[in-house]
Amino acid sequence: MSSRVEFGQDTGQFFQRFTLIEQIGVGGFATVHRGLDRLSNEFVAVKEVDKTQYFPSDSSLEREVYILSEVQHENIIRLICTYVAPTKVFIVTELASGGELLERITDAGCFSEDDARAVVSQILKGVEYLHQRNIVHRDLKLENIMLSNLTPQAKVKIADFGLARYFTDDSQLRTICGSPLYVAPEILDIGTNSETYTPAVDMWSIGVIVYILLTGNSPFDIEDEQVLFQKIRSGEYSMDDYLWDHISSEAKDCVQRLLTVDTTARMTVNEALKHPWITGARNFHGMHSAKLMEVKRKRFVEQLKSFRMVQEEQIFMKHQANGIDSGAT
Repeated sequence: MSSRVEFGQDTGQFFQRFTLIEQIGVGGFATVHRGLDRLSNEFVAVKEVDKTQYFPSDSSLEREVYILSEVQHENIIRLICTYVAPTKVFIVTELASGGELLERITDAGCFSEDDARAVVSQILKGVEYLHQRNIVHRDLKLENIMLSNLTPQAKVKIADFGLARYFTDDSQLRTICGSPLYVAPEILDIGTNSETYTPAVDMWSIGVIVYILLTGNSPFDIEDEQVLFQKIRSGEYSMDDYLWDHISSEAKDCVQRLLTVDTTARMTVNEALKHPWITGARNFHGMHSAKLMEVKRKRFVEQLKSFRMVQEEQIFMKHQANGIDSGAT
């Protein structure tokens, strides 16, 4: 383990150092609290995992902690320490006080194409760092993109490494996992049209994020799961919405080169960072009038509940029941 991270085996030691202040999130196996680190006098985020209810294996949890302990980048949430007890695990990270990107957008009142580009650029830099270190995230989504604070200059922080894995040229990624709205087609095809997949799955997820940030809509129908998966497999999405008339050709091209079913044609993270939409000096703020940005905001508010509902079930949980998940990597 990295020397930057402290590990403890006693929850008594944990409570000597940390105070849990309030619950700020809850999931299937974990609760997230805002806490206070008495040692540094700083607020932190504490993920409390109930091992008695934890669905994946303990090795999966250990892998998440190990990966977090080995990464250090300004656009990735920073692990502070971990305490492991027989029934609970406390994972302490820096507190991204700006909350989820999705919530910020719905509250902001406006989110221009320039704003979207700035966010995506930071996500790409974080993913570049991961891929350079042979780490694939596999669950990139708006809910896992956090903001360091509430200011307009807040840094993007990629969070939730529960599905992250190391990969090599010789290793095989074949577990069906991810979140339905953001999952890549090649993951859905495991066991039918393909046997393995690559880190390109992260780039597909980023494509979905870009589409949503630009329009306020999902690229795929989220009302019916079977239709959703069918459209993802075929790469069937539309740019006919009138909002696309006010979005730059560079942004459209970026989305199209990310939401490409053919993984050999899909942009890598290095290619995406060099894309004209990311690197160009052109200012896109004026392309969205106040009226158009308000339309986007209302879409986010209206679809927020739908976005959350479609993420409640992770794909790998559903498919394991059907014996499809290989469970290997």
